Amino acid sequence: MKILYLVTKSEAGGAQTHIYQLSKYFIEKGNKVAIMSYPGGWLEEEAKKLGVKFYPNKYFSNIPDPIRIFKAMKEIRKVVKDFKPDLIGCHSTAAGFLGRMTIRNKIPTTFTAHGWAFTEGAPFLRKCLVILIEKIAGRFCSKIICVSDSDRNLALKYKIVSKEKVITIHNGVEISINQPNQRKSAFIKIVFVGRLAQPKDPLLLLESFNSLSFELKDRTQISIIGEGPKRKELEKFIKENKLGEKIRLLGSISREEVFEILRNSDIFVLISNWEGFPYTIIEAMSFGLAIIASEVGGIKEAVNESCGILIKRGDKEGIKNALGRLLKNPSLIKEMGERGKEKVKEEFSLDKMLEKTEKIYKSV
Repeated sequence: MKILYLVTKSEAGGAQTHIYQLSKYFIEKGNKVAIMSYPGGWLEEEAKKLGVKFYPNKYFSNIPDPIRIFKAMKEIRKVVKDFKPDLIGCHSTAAGFLGRMTIRNKIPTTFTAHGWAFTEGAPFLRKCLVILIEKIAGRFCSKIICVSDSDRNLALKYKIVSKEKVITIHNGVEISINQPNQRKSAFIKIVFVGRLAQPKDPLLLLESFNSLSFELKDRTQISIIGEGPKRKELEKFIKENKLGEKIRLLGSISREEVFEILRNSDIFVLISNWEGFPYTIIEAMSFGLAIIASEVGGIKEAVNESCGILIKRGDKEGIKNALGRLLKNPSLIKEMGERGKEKVKEEFSLDKMLEKTEKIYKSV
């Protein structure tokens, strides 16, 4: 089988991790795989290491520019003619729409929704526009794969496609990354991983942390991993509140470095206004971290009271109380971490995700 994946950006992220995992799996099983994306980024580099052909499309963009859209679709047609895929897997909103509208059912096509752009909490006008374009594009694919039941329910709620055409396959992580932790620090270590831009809200974490008692703050360290436009407001807050010794802004680092930090941390926090089904949470759970996360999207399908604490969207007081509860009870952190590891093994293994996806590919 020859599989062509389309994704808007090549930078590190959930959709890109998903495509990397699938590409590696299908290459190892003797299939041929190609990826088309905006050039320059983590996925392009990893594709080359795998021996996957990478087709750059410099016209892929989230900007609704008619000229760029026309040129991007033209590039898709060129690649289809060159690679001659048996199946096309579309990922992310822009590339997913352009891919389906270009192919128009001439080749079996799937679309994987890594969180709908019309999810609860998204801007109203954007929701209306995306619902319309997804209803149009939904006519031109064989199957829609959602990474959470929450996303599948949203697709059905807004009648994007029929019930038979949409399925849930949760993201999965390699159990092999679940190595014994190396926590030796006297500090309780908190980590946040995510692009410092909407929908993430890392400032809310810092504000909640700063409102804790001196005693709790004094024995805690926070690492924030990621880059983006919100970095400046974080830097300003840290400087104004003299938190430089307590909070580290690490920027964009390699996945290996992220895993090393997770291995040495205790609590993972993801504060967000909307989400699909974040890889970062199940990766953190696989390393035995207790979770504090916003109760949005598919997060509640991974996190429950046994392994973490869910917070209502934008609830600063809720974050403060969750931090306080865990920081005062190190034994609870450990208990939640152990239960989280077991949950990942049972429900979110990479093998399950790959096998279910392969079954869908063969069916279409």
